[in-house]
Amino acid sequence: MNAFHEMKEEITEFFNRNLALKGIKWICAILFPFYLTLAANYLSFGNKEQLYSLFTQHTGSFFFGLMLVWLAFLFFALIIPNLSVAALVTSLIFISLSLVDYFKFTILEVHFLPWDIYLAQNAKSFSEFLTSIIIPQGAWEILFSTLFYCIFLYLLAPTIPVKWRFRALASPFFLIGLCLVVSNNTVRQTVAPVFGISLDETTDQTELYAKHGFLTAFSLNFGSLNMGEPQNYSKSYIQHAFEKYLPENNSGETFQNPDIIVVLSEAFWDPTVLNGVTFSGDPLENFREIAQTNPSGKMISPTFGGGTVRPEFEILTGMSTSALPPGNIPYQQYVKDDIFSYPRTYKNLGYDAVGLHTYQKTFYNRDKAYPFMGFDEFLGEYDLHAEQHWNSGPYITDETIAEEVIYQLEQPHDVGVFVMAITMENHSMYYDKYDEEDRVIKVSGENLSSAQKVTLENYAAGVRDSDRALKAIYDFVMSREKPTVVLWYGDHLPTLGDNFEPYTTTNTISSDTAAQWTEKEKYTMFSTPYLIFTNYDTGREYLANQESISPYLLPALMADYIDAPQCIQTNFLLDLYKTCPIISKYYNFYSPNTNKTKREEMEKLHELMTYDLLIGKNYISQIK
Repeated sequence: MNAFHEMKEEITEFFNRNLALKGIKWICAILFPFYLTLAANYLSFGNKEQLYSLFTQHTGSFFFGLMLVWLAFLFFALIIPNLSVAALVTSLIFISLSLVDYFKFTILEVHFLPWDIYLAQNAKSFSEFLTSIIIPQGAWEILFSTLFYCIFLYLLAPTIPVKWRFRALASPFFLIGLCLVVSNNTVRQTVAPVFGISLDETTDQTELYAKHGFLTAFSLNFGSLNMGEPQNYSKSYIQHAFEKYLPENNSGETFQNPDIIVVLSEAFWDPTVLNGVTFSGDPLENFREIAQTNPSGKMISPTFGGGTVRPEFEILTGMSTSALPPGNIPYQQYVKDDIFSYPRTYKNLGYDAVGLHTYQKTFYNRDKAYPFMGFDEFLGEYDLHAEQHWNSGPYITDETIAEEVIYQLEQPHDVGVFVMAITMENHSMYYDKYDEEDRVIKVSGENLSSAQKVTLENYAAGVRDSDRALKAIYDFVMSREKPTVVLWYGDHLPTLGDNFEPYTTTNTISSDTAAQWTEKEKYTMFSTPYLIFTNYDTGREYLANQESISPYLLPALMADYIDAPQCIQTNFLLDLYKTCPIISKYYNFYSPNTNKTKREEMEKLHELMTYDLLIGKNYISQIK
């Protein structure tokens, strides 16, 4: 250690004796933010071509990101006398964020967004992913070169020749400047045009990040943290637009107070739709049998590979996450007080409302959000009454959720119970999830690699378990006298590999870029199966049987099917269903052969309803 310090002192003295070398020392320090801006954007892109395009074709965006790095670097340089330590701290922040963006996009094809930071409180929940992450060689090169740069600065030992008192007074200005540029809309609207950046950009995050680079795009997204007030939002406009949906006096005459079970089956999907892939057994055998005699169809998910919270929120509330910023996490961003929800609607009829999850109940802030949606209790993995079954890697199996649902149905309830159950067994990663003897469904296909076959066999084993859990719930419900209705649905397709493999390798889709998918391919990549079954005759027809629909329509369609008492929200959603069953704003596809003018009118009303119930003044509840 003494030898190292002696070498450092000799190098420092050598540079200080020579005026030209002394200048080089400061040039190295001044150029560090420039280097770090290049490094951070390169890590996010994962290739030199996009970095070169950013630097040459979108130079303003590059320098906007450089400005952010400079502000952070100067802040740390003033509070930390040693510039090498300031450089290291700044590097840790920006390189970590860039790596998170790279891995998130590689796995889910979705960029790292500011509101993803809310998930930091659940960081331990992602530990199972870390073992499967492979850091590419280019990233290692950046990491080592950054460390070398910081060590080099340490050896050169440049220090800002300013007294501590001045540094303490000046440093907050750089931090405040950084915060204002990132979070203040007025400052952003003033500064961004100077760099040639338009704030009226597309909401396509892939395009936004490709054009501006990670640092700038991430910063620009801070302006979308909150949903702005929609045009025409006022009490009188809401009154005029929604008063026609007031419930009829005789609604719910045949309602039999059935117990209501909603099961969100994690990544539940039909893998047999993959082109040229053969499965030795049908992983959805029970689902198909039940669907033959009960209402079923396809749910067009608002997300792929992750983001379970969005379809979950839509089915519980009937609201649209498309009205919120891309990549939103509704429970963490918006649910801060009591809001309208279907569990609350049934609770107002005398029901008990229970939420279940075979995972951490704090994830996505569910433990805080569920009471705001009217639930009496929300049980996580350690609160369940059923035995915990573990044979699916780090997750509790769906057998447990089936047993817990049955337990809840067996408990006494004055009127009925609304149960929302969220499974976890089919969560990614899939490659090493099950032992070979548990992968009873074998997979073959000419275009599949050996690794892809193993992945699909693991996924098929999990879906088969989910299918058996569905059968257990079905058998129990059909054996009981109390009227019961069950909605079972998959929240999104699974991420089976990087860059949409094996969807691309099997030619199920033609491109690993979502923006280039055809309408048919979009349906393939966002359609998950759902079904509804009852143990009694509701006396009504299910309106959307064998159709594809958006998730927020499901609670209204189910309410209509069981003749639950009407409310404004249900009647509006049923009208929306008649107008356009599928509205996928971010992926830009809609039900075919619909009237565009009417569809756009209803889409705007749905966004108004979402804003009013979630963020606004809840004018809808005041309509009489």
